[in-house]
Amino acid sequence: MPPYLYPLPTTSLLTFSSILHDPSGTYTTTLSYATAARTKLHLALKAVSTNDVNSSALSVLDAIHEYLPYLRGIIPSLDSDILLYKTDPLFQWRSSLTAYTLTTPLLPFPSIHAEHLFVMLTYALALVNHAHHVLNSLPTFEPPPGQKASMTSEEEKRTAAGLAKGVDLLSQAAGVMEWTAGEVVPLVEMSRVAAGGRIGKGRWPVECGSETMRGLAMIFLADAHITAIRKLLLPILPHTLFAPPGPPLPPNHPSPSLLAKLYLHVASLYSSARQMCKAHSDPPTNRKLFSKSSEVDTEAAEGELIPPVKRYLRKESLLASALGYKWLGVDCGENGKGEKVGEALALLIEAKGRLEEMEDGKMRERMKGLSMGKGSERKKEERRGRKGRLERELEDVGAYSKAYNGINDTVAFQSIPPISSLNIPPGRPIFAAKKFTPPPAKVGADSESNGDITATHDTEYAGKGSYF
Repeated sequence: MPPYLYPLPTTSLLTFSSILHDPSGTYTTTLSYATAARTKLHLALKAVSTNDVNSSALSVLDAIHEYLPYLRGIIPSLDSDILLYKTDPLFQWRSSLTAYTLTTPLLPFPSIHAEHLFVMLTYALALVNHAHHVLNSLPTFEPPPGQKASMTSEEEKRTAAGLAKGVDLLSQAAGVMEWTAGEVVPLVEMSRVAAGGRIGKGRWPVECGSETMRGLAMIFLADAHITAIRKLLLPILPHTLFAPPGPPLPPNHPSPSLLAKLYLHVASLYSSARQMCKAHSDPPTNRKLFSKSSEVDTEAAEGELIPPVKRYLRKESLLASALGYKWLGVDCGENGKGEKVGEALALLIEAKGRLEEMEDGKMRERMKGLSMGKGSERKKEERRGRKGRLERELEDVGAYSKAYNGINDTVAFQSIPPISSLNIPPGRPIFAAKKFTPPPAKVGADSESNGDITATHDTEYAGKGSYF
């Protein structure tokens, strides 16, 4: 269930006074504060990477909110020669989204703009991971076998609030990536070109391209829409989990046409993100990576996006498109006044095909073992409550298809048109990414404090504190 839980980049320790010279002596103390803030981020990321019991996405977000104003002040100070480099700088980061043959290297980036990029990337990924935590902590409303599903008003309020928070966090993350693609990546690209496309002995990671950044923004926005759809469907959740599959729809069910358009928009976002993440400038090598079973992972080529994210995109894109076709079919069957039964069946056939494409061999074997015509109603409900969303959707599509086939064979007598002949509506967005406004600088000519390191410690900016 979206969103995906991402691995976070890691970095090495760095002391700004060792690489920067302050000719005026005005910012020496401020640089020490910047070093302390960056060290806090380093430790927070290290704790996450080692699965420390006290680690969390929140600690990473807190560290970034402390460090980012300093970083954004140092960059223009270097451009305006308020601060100077003592030597050629190296900002070391370990990529978390680029596939490597063996271990992921700690890459020495020669530009402070790369430092800025990785901080912003970490910021967005930490927002998504915090959303993942918030959504995973919500009640599932699946009771022990033999008991009926229930949802108290307090549980519904808590779940609705959690889903709304998830939508907000994911929309923030999408906005951060859109801003980074437009404002930071072009500056990093200048350094990449100057270095001949090489970083140390390797190539620049996939995260450094604007295509990947925009692709990530699309992923996060699609995840936000899926979460918003969950909130829309919350009032009928017990019916979805435990009522017999297929028609009729409950009276308070959202419009099938609306659901179809929302899911089709989500599918288009995931699909576009897949293409964007493939469009980075450096071609992948021919070296394939190995899985834990010592078999070649055909989805993993060095220098490309890591395979788990590729699989996530493929799965969510297929599932969203399948649900879009499913709800288009239900809309034709339920609201077509008996005149679109053939179209309903064609759309449901397409939805079933896309759902089955997601199945692996083991899942097919499990599905074959489900004897849908036997057993008591109580056992059917228990089994339904244990199913995953893919199996549940396959059963639901099958139930609608069975009902509409019955109508077609006895009343409508309509031919089933090819799916290519049907007019599929475009998707419908609910919202756009939340615009990111960077924090005020704490160092140099752009600093609102004019050298007073205490003046901006309580400055508010877009996103600060909203993840609590």
